[in-house]
Amino acid sequence: MRIKVLISGLLAAAAVLLAAALDTPGIWVGVVTVLLQLVFAYTWPGFTGCEKPWPLRVILALAALASSAAAVGLGANPGLQDSLLVIAAGVLLVFVSQVFRGAAASGRLTNVVAGISGLALVSQGAGFSALGAVAGGFGIILVTVASLLGSGAVAMTRLPDQVVMVLSVLTGSAVAAAASALPLGLYWYHCLLIGALAGLLVGSMRAIVLATRAIRSTTHILAVSTLILLVAGALSWYAMQVMGRI
Repeated sequence: MRIKVLISGLLAAAAVLLAAALDTPGIWVGVVTVLLQLVFAYTWPGFTGCEKPWPLRVILALAALASSAAAVGLGANPGLQDSLLVIAAGVLLVFVSQVFRGAAASGRLTNVVAGISGLALVSQGAGFSALGAVAGGFGIILVTVASLLGSGAVAMTRLPDQVVMVLSVLTGSAVAAAASALPLGLYWYHCLLIGALAGLLVGSMRAIVLATRAIRSTTHILAVSTLILLVAGALSWYAMQVMGRI
């Protein structure tokens, strides 16, 4: 399962990177990101064990489209500043969808929790869309993808979770720092932060997935791989904002 998750994530990351190489700043990264968000929107309710998942899938898909449209700057400036509005509207729709199921319906609490968490993840997952729409975004995307690949290679091993957590952070940071030698317009400390966050994300998700034995099907593999990639994009966006890079 570790290998399948890594391969799925690698293919998705390669698509994002290819889109960034072809057109940054532009909208092609946003197009690829939307596709990943839609995959996540479809797979997340099944991964979390929701009953009657289709209303949640539709809500998450709408949130994906709205958040990425805002992230690429169709209405204003590129960024994730409008994602909170998308989440707020989505939360209301989640509750309404469960009310219409009736008081006797089972699994309503599970659906609400999964719906709200899915909204946060899919909306913030527009981070790559925002990066693809700003100058210098290609370098940030490249370092993020390279860090995820390095950390993922460590996560494939059968080492204990504590060891993998440390090695994931170290490997992601090392790969990212090495990438700073490329003419990407990023300093070593920019890359180091991106790599450390990517490694921490991969190590944490590995520990959670293995502890809960959550992956049981192809749908679950897609949910986890797209989750890691989407969250990594958001982390890189916010990290570079804090560092004053974008």
